[in-house]
Amino acid sequence: MNRINEALVFQTAFAPQSVAASTEKTSDYIDVSGAEEIVFLVSVAPLGANKSLTVTLLASDDSSGSEAEEVETATFTDPVGTAAQTAVVSYRPSALNGRYAAVKFQHDGAAAVVCGVVAAANTMYLPAANGWTLAV
Repeated sequence: MNRINEALVFQTAFAPQSVAASTEKTSDYIDVSGAEEIVFLVSVAPLGANKSLTVTLLASDDSSGSEAEEVETATFTDPVGTAAQTAVVSYRPSALNGRYAAVKFQHDGAAAVVCGVVAAANTMYLPAANGWTLAV
């Protein structure tokens, strides 16, 4: 059985930083070719009771995100407002959408909060063609 770090590839898609209320931010575009599924973990500091985070999954044919198309949008509401939250956005890449995926997000908290995005994707492991592989 593989360890989780052997089954998934992790990448910081948006370094943690302070994001002002009602300010739209977009993560880096991640190459999803060859991945069965990718998940974006959007972490936010406490937003405040009944404040929300809107997250949109984007797909594009190039890594710059030009002409990106919205795949799906969801709004997550923080009922208590005193704990950090993580929105989980899972996506199975499709040939009908682009090769690159990203998330766009915006919160309606009363003040700026620290936000960050990590992308994790599962990949199929293929040994080297000559079979000479060392995994420690």
